[in-house]
Amino acid sequence: MWIRFLLAVACSVCVSVQAGSVEESITTLLKIKSQPQQHQAAIAKGQERAMLCGYCHGKDGNSVKDNIPNLAEQNEEYLLKQFHVFANGERKSYVMEQLSKALSDEERINLSLYFSSLKVKSNAKEEGSQQGKEKYQSFCFACHGDEGMGNKDMPRLAGQKKLFLVETLKAFKEGKSARAHSPMVKIMRAVQTKDIEPLADYISKLP
Repeated sequence: MWIRFLLAVACSVCVSVQAGSVEESITTLLKIKSQPQQHQAAIAKGQERAMLCGYCHGKDGNSVKDNIPNLAEQNEEYLLKQFHVFANGERKSYVMEQLSKALSDEERINLSLYFSSLKVKSNAKEEGSQQGKEKYQSFCFACHGDEGMGNKDMPRLAGQKKLFLVETLKAFKEGKSARAHSPMVKIMRAVQTKDIEPLADYISKLP
C-alpha cells in the first residue's frame, strides 16, 4: 500500500523534465557544491523532497530496515549516478525506477547533496571478522578504500547494515538482473559463497 502512496505522491508533484546525462548532472552538482550558499540551498530543497525517501531509508538517511541501504554520508556522485541508472532501467527496482523517473535533474542533485550531508550511524561496536578483513583487502579496498569510504562515484560501504551487504553481495555473486550490469558481478565470481557473510560482517563494522 505504501508503495502506491509513494508513487502517487511522486507523480502528483513532479514536473516532466528531460534528464541530462550522468556527466552533465555531476558537473552541475560539483558547481553547486563549490558555492557554499547554493550548496546549502540545494541541501534544504533536498530535505523537503526527501519525504519520498524516508519511508524506506529513514528521515535521517539511516534506513528503517536492515535490508535497505543507508543513504546518510553516501558519496553524492554515487547517489546521483544511481538515480540515473534506476531511471534508465540499468539497475532494477520497481519503486526506485518509478521514483527516479519522476525526479528532475535538479531534484536528483538536491537529494544527493542532502543525504550525503547527513551522519550515518556507526555499527562499529566491535571489530569485524578477521576472515572478512582478509577478503576485503584482497577484493574491495582498491575501489572502496581501506576504511570503506569509496570515492566520487564509488559507494561508501562503511556504515552499511550487515543484512543489506549480505543480500547485495549474494545478488552480485548470482548475477541477478537487478545488478547484472555492475562490475561487481565479475569481481564476486572470485569470491566464494562461504566468504560472503564474514566479508559483510567486516564491512558493516568499519568505523
